Amino acid sequence: MGCEREFRRALALNANYGFAHDQFGMALAFQGRFDESIAEGTRAIALDPLSPQVLLDAALRFMFRGDTAAAKKLTQQAASLDPVFFFPVMVDGWADLEVGKFRDAIPVLTKAKAMESPPFVTAFLGYALGAAGDRASATAELADLEKRSPDGKVLPFNMALVHLGLGERARTIDDLEQALAADSQMMPWIGRDTIFNSIRSEPRFVALLRKIGLDR
Repeated sequence: MGCEREFRRALALNANYGFAHDQFGMALAFQGRFDESIAEGTRAIALDPLSPQVLLDAALRFMFRGDTAAAKKLTQQAASLDPVFFFPVMVDGWADLEVGKFRDAIPVLTKAKAMESPPFVTAFLGYALGAAGDRASATAELADLEKRSPDGKVLPFNMALVHLGLGERARTIDDLEQALAADSQMMPWIGRDTIFNSIRSEPRFVALLRKIGLDR
């Protein structure tokens, strides 16, 4: 991992730099090195225990390792620190999606959407609705994405989520290819996010993972 050397150099210069531990942990998680990633996250929390974002980054690492209970515990801690922050609620719903609890996720993501959230929360809600079999509501969320997006231009990754929930595999991968071309910051997670398991064996999806370096 090209960035690992630089992270380790930064931490050698200042071992108490919590944000560096947090971001290094995220980089390790993208590579599936979850034990190391969680250790970095634990250190980041110890150094910056009042940061909701540090707690949520740690929650994501537990979530993608498959430890939903630990992830939700951290989202609850983050929510207690900042009750009006949409992201703890959103990640709590995302954790339900990871284990196929689509109907459980819908009211949680609906709440997150109402909390002055960015468009990607609407996209996750659209995915949840589609995966739960409510195509009409998922399609309505896709239309709402246009209203919530600057100039009505929905980001390709957000489109991919809704199309994925609707079971439209080819359109999902079309969107993901566009998201990669646009350098979407969400793309590194597709290697670990179980919601993409339905297209994981598709040759074009495999090629995407290879381009990102997540095919290992």
